[in-house]
Amino acid sequence: MAAHTFHRGTPTNEHLFSYTSGRFLFNEDRRRQERYVEFDVEAFKELAAQGIEPGHGKVAHIAKFAEGGFNRVFLLTMDDGFQAIAKIPYKIALPKRHATASEAATLELLRLKGIPVPKLYSYSASVDNPAGVEYIIMEKVNGVPIETRWLSMTKRERHTLASSFVRLRKSSGKVSGKLAPSPLSVCGCSAKLVHPHQERPNNTTDAKSTNARRP
Repeated sequence: MAAHTFHRGTPTNEHLFSYTSGRFLFNEDRRRQERYVEFDVEAFKELAAQGIEPGHGKVAHIAKFAEGGFNRVFLLTMDDGFQAIAKIPYKIALPKRHATASEAATLELLRLKGIPVPKLYSYSASVDNPAGVEYIIMEKVNGVPIETRWLSMTKRERHTLASSFVRLRKSSGKVSGKLAPSPLSVCGCSAKLVHPHQERPNNTTDAKSTNARRP
């Protein structure tokens, strides 16, 4: 999918708010409206710059990177060329606030357990911020789709790769057991990981939270 971009001075940002990745066979107008998310682009860029590791300057460029079933993904490029990923949920991403807070807390927990997931820079589980949307800002992980390399790999390389998948699955399985729903959990993620008004999803990390709320 060709990236839709916004530069300082662009007269309209509708392409950043609208679903542009395909068509719907039924109720297309309704499906598109469900995925239409308007936000203050300049305010969002400022929030992202504040959350990303210091020293990279401002967000010079924002591009629509991908559109999934429940989130729109943007590629943020800083003044010095550093890149990060931003996710903004659609209106159909439920439950409100809890889904974003749970994802952020789960990312932090997985990372603390040694599972290689993107680093969480900042997030807001509420629309009560200058941009007017929930969001997650995370690390852009470099790599290539496995299907582009699989056929050219040797049997030994495939075995090594498959073994690493098994190890990761075992590790994530142990963590998943700890995230089993309980009376104190939301979306399978322990509510105690995200406290009211706290600035960090987990005090043992350096990720910052903007307007974080307990589920």
